[in-house]
Amino acid sequence: MTYEELNKYMKNYVENDITGRAIMLTSAWGSGKSYYVKNILKKHLESDEGGKHDCVIVSLYGITNIADISKAIYVDLRTLIKESKSELATTAGVAAKIIGKTLLNGLTSIANIDIAKLSDNDFQKVYESINLTGKLIVLEDMERTKIDLIELMGY
Repeated sequence: MTYEELNKYMKNYVENDITGRAIMLTSAWGSGKSYYVKNILKKHLESDEGGKHDCVIVSLYGITNIADISKAIYVDLRTLIKESKSELATTAGVAAKIIGKTLLNGLTSIANIDIAKLSDNDFQKVYESINLTGKLIVLEDMERTKIDLIELMGY
């Protein structure tokens, strides 16, 4: 397949897939898969011709659990958002609360101190701030992750 054919196929997948399944791009080591995704596909999908779709690329190198994949996707998507400052400030404030509570929970667990959990309202705000519709999530370096393959495929 040429890059143009791959681009067309991937755009169609992002816009029309109803299966909820993944696509696996395979080829020999060193053949340019990462180059294609990072330098050609991403630019194409984010262009007018490609439908202005966001493309998030996450390297699984060194990642040891599913939660870290979700965090990487969340952080990457939050940097792509082109919304008003008030929306971004609200989400940043909620994320700061989560990080703060997580750090405090970690630090205080040693002393057996229970910190109030994240409120349902704050959790809902974070959940609603991410919409994966029309976005392509690329997981690279599957062979370099510490995550069990069955667990990764289920994710």
